[in-house]
Amino acid sequence: MFGNIYWKYILRAVRSRDMVIWTFLFPILLATLFHFSLGKLEETDSFETVPVAVVQSRELDMEMYLGQMLESLEEGDSPVLEITRAADAEEAEELLKEEQVKGYIAVEDGAPKLYVRENGISETILKNVLDRYIQTKDTVMTMIRENPGAALAMAETAVQGMSAQGEDSQNTGDSSESFIGNLELSGQKPSVTANYYYALLGMLCLFGGFHGLVVVESLQANLSPQGARNTLSPGNRYKLFCASYLGALTIQFISAAVSMCYIQFVLGISFGSQFGYALAAAFAGSMTGIAFGSLIALPSKWKGGVKTGVLVGVSLICSFFAGLMVGGVNYLVDEYLPVLSKLNPAARISDAFYCLYYYEDHTRYFRNIGILLVMSVVFSGICVVFIRRNQYESI
Repeated sequence: MFGNIYWKYILRAVRSRDMVIWTFLFPILLATLFHFSLGKLEETDSFETVPVAVVQSRELDMEMYLGQMLESLEEGDSPVLEITRAADAEEAEELLKEEQVKGYIAVEDGAPKLYVRENGISETILKNVLDRYIQTKDTVMTMIRENPGAALAMAETAVQGMSAQGEDSQNTGDSSESFIGNLELSGQKPSVTANYYYALLGMLCLFGGFHGLVVVESLQANLSPQGARNTLSPGNRYKLFCASYLGALTIQFISAAVSMCYIQFVLGISFGSQFGYALAAAFAGSMTGIAFGSLIALPSKWKGGVKTGVLVGVSLICSFFAGLMVGGVNYLVDEYLPVLSKLNPAARISDAFYCLYYYEDHTRYFRNIGILLVMSVVFSGICVVFIRRNQYESI
């Protein structure tokens, strides 16, 4: 009976148009759109020098690596930035209004912020520069916490790299290498777009919650005819849940693996040299997504549309804070709200891929996997207890 239920669920998922669209086609389509919209950020085409104002302040002086990085980008035969020093924010705002600069950078509350008037290529370059600085700073701070000795050596070489004058500083990719190239821990070239794809896979894993909704609804008599039949059957509810859950996990993992293969081998976005570990992260993320969807499906008074809305809404919020919509948000959340970051499954999935790409050491990777597995066990345990204790007066 266990095997029969397992295969029946797989066939049901494959035949479901909604499941195929959301777990197979949608992530591939979104990854393709990312490729066409973000791909140029990785290219080495030349850009015109971007005029930008930098607000001089005591906070900027404390953020000394930011100043060094900006200075390195205005050096060379074809500098990326043309920097105007503004005495205060009012002067910088006036320069922006008069269109003398494309934006201005100010350090406020200990964090660099970019102000622009419109969206364009120049503004995108400025945002890319600042995002890379935040990413680099986060990497260094992480290394300081985990390996102070290595972090000191890296900081020394990073300062030298940031101060060096690059011959190919005419584009964002090459100029940024001058201050983050020495932070490569696994030999992989730093990528400004990879994290968007990693966050996309985090969202895909959470969308496995659609399977969790179906699994639980098929075991609750008041939610579906199939649930009524399963409740009346002599089969053990625990076995019914486990068989359906494994079927859901199989099809969700296949969809994640297909998307990962498409992203790496078709779009050229690398997961590092350890693709097997990346698949393991996708497997753990799929478990968490399905268990999370099962948890949302438990309230018997919620209609199907409400549960679907909650699942999609929470998944998108988690993906946003993992950096899917705005690059660098995940680093800010990790710095200022570390507990929230640790409890965000999309962020843990994305960070697991990030660790494989940048780090040779697997400590941080396994910590992310451990958090995902704990979430899966807790969510699934609550579902099993709730389903086994459900009683119905009449069916």
